Amino acid sequence: MDPRQQYVDNLGAINAIAESLCRRNGVRGADAEDFVADVRLKLLQDDCAVFRKYRGASSTTTFLTVVISNLFRDHRTRLWGKWRPSAEARRRGEVAVLLETALYRDGQSFDEACATLTRNGRFKVDRAELRRILSELPRRAPRHVEDSSSVEDLPAPRGADDGVLDRERDERLAAAKAALNRALAHLDPEDRLIIRMHFLEGISIADVARGLGLEQKPIYPRIRRLLERLCAALQKEGFGPDCLEWLNSPPS
Repeated sequence: MDPRQQYVDNLGAINAIAESLCRRNGVRGADAEDFVADVRLKLLQDDCAVFRKYRGASSTTTFLTVVISNLFRDHRTRLWGKWRPSAEARRRGEVAVLLETALYRDGQSFDEACATLTRNGRFKVDRAELRRILSELPRRAPRHVEDSSSVEDLPAPRGADDGVLDRERDERLAAAKAALNRALAHLDPEDRLIIRMHFLEGISIADVARGLGLEQKPIYPRIRRLLERLCAALQKEGFGPDCLEWLNSPPS
């Protein structure tokens, strides 16, 4: 199969694996979005070279999980530098190193760190002992920024008519996205990939050009022509050009 088509076909799995890694490792908000975007770009580089290496020895999902896990490790090292436990933790042994790592590298709470060590099964140490070890370790800056959402971010109470309006809007949105999907399906594979990369995945034109091995300057008029084609196709189905704004979210 064409590696570019493999990328498109597996985009949902790629996003899900990358997002799952972020959740498990306490990476949230913009940091998580940056990693997911970085993964998509890496898999597109050198004309989807990663997919060219896939020989079918395992399932595609397993293959992608291994690849994206390695990308996560490299991404974390590049952003935060290689993690090194403190001299005091090393002096106190493996339990202290693992406790310090869970708290300060992985952003876990004390309760989560205790659970991590308990699941390990090799250590017979209770919470009181772990608390004592923690009190004797040097304080270190955490690697993760906590989610800043708060009560003030919650939506205001909704009126009784909002549900009806939402339903109508959702039905209209679903119909428009279906029309957009049909219009996209009529584009050439490379044109469709350019649209998906730039609008659906938020990849810059410069990175689109690098990822696909194209010259950057001709992509601008090319995209303009493609948008005109999509707009015309949508208008034939009774939707206005404003529907192109929904390119910011993947068609369902």
